[in-house]
Amino acid sequence: MHEPGTTSTTSLRVIFSGRRGRLLAALLLAEFAGAVQGIAYATVLPLAAQELDGAALYGATLSAGLLTGVVVLAAGPGVTARLPPRQNLALATGLFVAGVVLSACAPAMGWLLAGGILRGIAGGLLAAFGLSAIGGLFEDDVRPRVLSLFTLVWLLPSLAGPPVNAAITVWLGWRWAMAWPVLVVIAARLLMSRDTGLIPAPSEEKETSLGTGLLVAAGLALASAATTRGGWGIPLLVAGLLLAVVAGTRVMVRATADSRRRTTVVLAYACLAAAFFGGDGLIPLAIVEGLGRGVVASAVGLGAGLVAWSITGLLPATAGRRPDPAKVGTVLVVAALLTEAFAQTGLVGSTPALVLAVAAWGVAGFGIGIAYVQLSAQAFDSLAPERVAAVAGAVAFAETASVVVGSLLGAGSYSLATGLHVGASTGISVGFLLVAAVGAVGAVLAARR
Repeated sequence: MHEPGTTSTTSLRVIFSGRRGRLLAALLLAEFAGAVQGIAYATVLPLAAQELDGAALYGATLSAGLLTGVVVLAAGPGVTARLPPRQNLALATGLFVAGVVLSACAPAMGWLLAGGILRGIAGGLLAAFGLSAIGGLFEDDVRPRVLSLFTLVWLLPSLAGPPVNAAITVWLGWRWAMAWPVLVVIAARLLMSRDTGLIPAPSEEKETSLGTGLLVAAGLALASAATTRGGWGIPLLVAGLLLAVVAGTRVMVRATADSRRRTTVVLAYACLAAAFFGGDGLIPLAIVEGLGRGVVASAVGLGAGLVAWSITGLLPATAGRRPDPAKVGTVLVVAALLTEAFAQTGLVGSTPALVLAVAAWGVAGFGIGIAYVQLSAQAFDSLAPERVAAVAGAVAFAETASVVVGSLLGAGSYSLATGLHVGASTGISVGFLLVAAVGAVGAVLAARR
């Protein structure tokens, strides 16, 4: 409780004061720029593949950035600690711009693939950059409020990004739609460079986990390839995901070895991300293939989750709230996934099933929104400054790798089901149930933390 006439430490006026506030504003602009860039790339990549006759490389191009980022993140601060923050920022920005230029000027699909690899390296180098600043510069009770701002900043790109990029594509072509957000990225990085000296320096330990990162990437690549192998795909998918999960868990445990509670928080966070993004990848399939609806209904379903997530940034996010948002949010995500599986059963009519699917995904977006902030913030509670970089890397790795794992588990199961001539609705339901099981593990971990 604050005395009358005093300013809450979680007020925006306090949060944005001083040099750390200026750095935070630059980081938020960078998050906005990244959201715009990601949405633009996803929007026009199918058109690029069509023009460049690159269908055979579409899957590899789509996943190249994430897989490369996973390897860099798994290598840990042993990679980034070798450069001062400003030089690391400059290197990552240069690689990012080079990747965008390669993609926008691509005469063939292989250039897009190479551009994705460069952007993945750049993303891996900087994925923990903002988290290190937030974890090291903001107090435990303020950090959830700060992280909620990063959730809120996705609202405008989520609503305006797709139509803006579609208009640019129609007017100027997909290359310009892919390239224009780089201007916002460069502006944000220039602003960030002014205050990089505030970010706590990592410990002197520069040990890398490159071999473990390669194992994670190899497991994910095997699981991705397994989705086209029919009956043999099932054991290959299981083997690939097991390899990725075991190696990935080792990365997270090693980075959080100072605290069992911290390890539990990061693992719960990873399960939550895998569950939500695994379901998110199934939503278009569920609406178009399972319920027989069109692209507009699919866009509404996807938008319901993302917009609901963004709006949670408006909620007061402070430490110690009751009921615990992490527990409640994780349970809501699991309940939404189970509801999505039910909507595919045909036990209700087509229109009620569509309404149920859209509403459930809005609930899932709200659930991950409130849980995401609490879990990612608590990973840094009572943390020594020299440990911030390692934990920030673990949190960034958890999210990046879990997005791929969840997508492969959900959509990959659907692909295998169709290859085995199982009905679309059945395959989609199985996918939702599998990612719901991962979410349930996350709910148990969230309760135990």
